[in-house]
Amino acid sequence: MSQQFTYYSNELCQIHQEPCTNMCINTKCLQPLCPECIEIHFREHKECQIESLKSCRTNCSKKIRSSISEMNQILSLQEMKTIENSSQYIEMCRDSLQQLKKQLIDKIELYNKKLLQDFNNHLIQTFKDSQIKEVYNRIKNLIQQLDELGTKLETQSDCQIKTIRSIYLLNTTQLIQSASQEAYKEIMKLKFPLLVVSQNLNQKLDELFVQSIQIQFKKTNPSILKIEDKLQQNIQPINVQDIASMNQSPLLSQINEIEQAKKQSEFTITMEDYLLPNVQNKVLHYFKYNSYELNLINLDNPKITKKINLKISFPIPVFHQSLITKTGQLYVIGGTTIDNNYPNNKSNGIYLFDKNSLVNVGHLLISRSSHGCCIIGDYIYSISGLGQGQTLEKSCERFNYILRKSEKIQDCLYPSIASCCVNYNNQYIYKFGGLYEKQQMNFIERFNIKDMIWQAIDPQITNKDIPLFKGLKQFAAGVQISSNSLMIFGGYDENTVSSNQSFLFTIKNENHILHMVNVKPLKIPGGFWHSQCIIYKQELFVVQNQENKDSETLDTKTILRFKDKWTIC
Repeated sequence: MSQQFTYYSNELCQIHQEPCTNMCINTKCLQPLCPECIEIHFREHKECQIESLKSCRTNCSKKIRSSISEMNQILSLQEMKTIENSSQYIEMCRDSLQQLKKQLIDKIELYNKKLLQDFNNHLIQTFKDSQIKEVYNRIKNLIQQLDELGTKLETQSDCQIKTIRSIYLLNTTQLIQSASQEAYKEIMKLKFPLLVVSQNLNQKLDELFVQSIQIQFKKTNPSILKIEDKLQQNIQPINVQDIASMNQSPLLSQINEIEQAKKQSEFTITMEDYLLPNVQNKVLHYFKYNSYELNLINLDNPKITKKINLKISFPIPVFHQSLITKTGQLYVIGGTTIDNNYPNNKSNGIYLFDKNSLVNVGHLLISRSSHGCCIIGDYIYSISGLGQGQTLEKSCERFNYILRKSEKIQDCLYPSIASCCVNYNNQYIYKFGGLYEKQQMNFIERFNIKDMIWQAIDPQITNKDIPLFKGLKQFAAGVQISSNSLMIFGGYDENTVSSNQSFLFTIKNENHILHMVNVKPLKIPGGFWHSQCIIYKQELFVVQNQENKDSETLDTKTILRFKDKWTIC
């Protein structure tokens, strides 16, 4: 028998009535064993955990001594000794607070330097991004235009009636309010960095204070670090089995929730209301094709539609464009007149809705229909479309609805009908797709308002979106929903098959990303003859064509709204 069995206990084995010499040290067992029990007990556990009583006694003794030693170390801490001398500890804390004060002052100095640098950089960028110069120039231009009207009134006797009529129809109150609101908005953008700094300063100082206290506390109390090290050593590593079990835990669903939340945030509408606050009637609208009817949808209650029978001598042209300005004025531009004597005759009329009628306030330079249309500042832009004789127009123009003047702008690069045109930050018009010679056209271009030129755009499409993207549709609709993203949705392909496709078009400097394809598809596939989208209270509103079972477009419309998801009003 080996040396380890030479130590005996006075306790006898309950089975063999022999002195116990060993013990199973499995904490779930701790069975004392005699020599005869040992061989039997080996089979009861997967791993042998039998030790001699002498060895067990030695290990227990070490455990007790080690624990006592560590407990004594805790009692020997300087802070524990202050129980006997509290005044000494108070003095020590005062010294620590003085050092803390110095550290805080140093940190505030460093933070202040960084704050000034960040604020300077942010303000420079804000000036670059700000449209305050454009607003300033636009207001100066308005003053000049008003001055020109005043000069005409004084000097041109042959057209005074026309000038007087123009001035009477001019809503100067809305012009002044619009200019004031635009100026205030841009001024607030410049003040915003300072406001943010003011709001966050106290929070940052609190963070600095907490960090400094923690650092100073550890410096003053080095023994605390030893205790922390001990605690860290007692933390058990994660087993492979534990990692595998995570797949059966809520972790994956949490990751999915985070991904979904990220996608959701991409579609959050952050743009301000399109219609100015002083506009009394917040409405979505559409003029019914080949009729005398205007429909106004109440944005506060989209289920309410007001039908107005227009006092006009002609039916509304089909495939016209109509827009509402920020100040609430409704315009009808171009279209095709239904006339047996002159089939497919294109209109060049620009009409203003006033007192249940349409007043002719200007003319397009080129008669057109199914054209792209967009409003920026004081201008209504008419882009490409079908001209007289069903010719595809490459020409583009804009109409100043204050001065009521039309002027030509550069021809677009990719002529098309029924393209989707979207205003981006009042700096660019993005033109998406449309039809070219009865084929779906998958080109994007943009018009630079400042430089007055068109540029071709070649966007990046994420790999996961490539198989989902079905091209750019005719009669799609789009709108800017955030500071750097457009949302494009719906439309028809070249065979007039309705699409429920939607995607985001994100602009980052000169990089363009087409992504999030069909993350938020339309509930009902379809196109948009009346494509102007209105943002109101962080919701998007738009009028969609309604179709029957034979895919024929009806005069009936569907009012859609979007806030994280599409709903039908």
